[in-house]
Amino acid sequence: MANLTFNVAGVSVSVNTADPDLVKELQAFNTNMQIVQTLLTTHPNSGGYLTDTAKVFGVSDSTVKKWTSKGMPVVKLDGMHDYYVYRNAIQWLTDNQVTLTD
Repeated sequence: MANLTFNVAGVSVSVNTADPDLVKELQAFNTNMQIVQTLLTTHPNSGGYLTDTAKVFGVSDSTVKKWTSKGMPVVKLDGMHDYYVYRNAIQWLTDNQVTLTD
């Protein structure tokens, strides 16, 4: 039995479960929330190109491309280069309940 506690937007949530899949999902959720909080605190208005964005979120370029194809906001610079505003990307990831492991 695992007892996990998360603090999200000032709300504390505790979960007791013996389901290993649920524990794994909740741990991934907690990690994602910590990453989002760090990004919003340290990079509130910044952005980057594809590879930079992938590095910031700790995913591959192909994952960022997949998110873009599903609707994550992107700015086309010069009509060729994709530029991602991190605040917009974070909002899209949150609104669409996308985890960084998706």
